[in-house]
Amino acid sequence: MSSGTAADIPILKGEDIHIYGRITAIADVFDALGSDRCYKKAWEDEKIFELIRNGRQKHFDPKLVDIFFENLDTFLEIRSKFKD
Repeated sequence: MSSGTAADIPILKGEDIHIYGRITAIADVFDALGSDRCYKKAWEDEKIFELIRNGRQKHFDPKLVDIFFENLDTFLEIRSKFKD
């Protein structure tokens, strides 16, 4: 059993975070905020887009934010097709 603490966990930033994690960060926010849940209503798309834009470089990979917005129509179509 490890005697490590949370302080022993490395802090990853930028491209040190695996690409799958960086993609998932944007996809999860887009899906979670855009979907109704038993405890909240879905956000309006423009509010989600603003949060993603404002999180560029701080919380989200800037290249992936650009790709997200370049392909926004496709993501909206997928979300519409697979609505819960």
